[in-house]
Amino acid sequence: MAVIGITGTDGVTTTSHLVKAMYEAMGVRTGMVGVLGAYAFGSNKLDAQPAASGDSMAVQKLMATMLHNGAEAVVLETTTDEMLPSGVDSEIDYDIAVLTNVRHANLEASMTYEGYMSSMASLFSRMVDPERHRKVVNIDDPSAPFFAAQGGHGVPVVTYSFENKKADVHTLKYQLSLFETEVLVQTPHGILEISSGLLGRDNIYNILATVAVGVAVGAPLEDIVKGIEEVDAIPGRCELIDEEQAFGVIIDHARTPEALSRLLDSVKELGPRRIVTVVGCCGEKERGKRPMMTKIAAEKSDVVMLTSDNPASEDPLDILDDMLSGVGWTMEEYLKHGANDYYPPLPNGHRLFLHDIRRVAVRAAVAMGEQGDVVVVTGKGNDTYQMEGDKKEFFDDREECREALQYVDQLHRSGIDTSEFPWRMLPESH
Repeated sequence: MAVIGITGTDGVTTTSHLVKAMYEAMGVRTGMVGVLGAYAFGSNKLDAQPAASGDSMAVQKLMATMLHNGAEAVVLETTTDEMLPSGVDSEIDYDIAVLTNVRHANLEASMTYEGYMSSMASLFSRMVDPERHRKVVNIDDPSAPFFAAQGGHGVPVVTYSFENKKADVHTLKYQLSLFETEVLVQTPHGILEISSGLLGRDNIYNILATVAVGVAVGAPLEDIVKGIEEVDAIPGRCELIDEEQAFGVIIDHARTPEALSRLLDSVKELGPRRIVTVVGCCGEKERGKRPMMTKIAAEKSDVVMLTSDNPASEDPLDILDDMLSGVGWTMEEYLKHGANDYYPPLPNGHRLFLHDIRRVAVRAAVAMGEQGDVVVVTGKGNDTYQMEGDKKEFFDDREECREALQYVDQLHRSGIDTSEFPWRMLPESH
């Protein structure tokens, strides 16, 4: 099989799905292994997630199963926190290496920058055969020259960029909206006009990376466009929830301050009237990022709803207390205002509410949505559970948003104004 390895800090999962769809539009049966699971080809999902397990034999067995079932190519998310450090990919013969970007702020505490770069470079160092291997790099990223220089110097390098006209693949024109992304892409073989359900500037980069892979393997231009346009959403990655409401609802797995900041910047670029953001922090770990998450959400959202996200054995109110410090408040100060039915705005005029029950927080945020707004629910993405104490219970932000939208629609039809609904006030435990 042809093996396409995609590495980088962000955009790897989305780019992998787009590349898989492009190959299948070319008539090539294509498997995929990544953080969202493994697929034989098409939508045939296998019951395994070996990329996250560090089990190299499991990956080899999956690839063998794909080959036996007729797959001709496989796309692998070759990320530093899953496959590369554990050596899961050490015996995989890659044909194409793709770099999305390198973002230092997402480094794990146990990993140095040098180790991070070295892990990703190991994929590119295998590109040594000019006849068979190809390297695809994002030249807007400062690390691009380093990765392009890895491996054999005679191996073709296909570059992509948002605006740099020197890149092989670059944007000529784009239009972002709350429900669609339109982009005109220049390639060495012609101009592509692409309309995608994937939202935001970051997804334009993912589209460009896919086009560059298509150029690298000589894919027909019409198949590149067809494959990209067939991907309407990536689970939990800036995923749009559409129940025909008059405002946008986006689910995203952003769990770090930088990821949240980039997400909200991307949403702002869509031109919403207001941004209403739900954000929570996990219990028992990463206390230092809690005030940072709140500070970013409060600066870049018109309304912020602080809530719980897998509190585990930690008291959700203690987590919220840490989060409130990001705007200079304590829980005592917040509750004092609430007892007087008065919630003062933040210094920038934005509003902040909290609820220790995530389901209520999500419904409250959806209830606030008005025409032209975007409600952004962050943290869980495609995860379908909530850890409280030692219990792991089913919880899906996407399902909660759909149910909330349907319920709010019923209330509106009954003449009830949900924008000031009481469920968004104090923590239930008080």
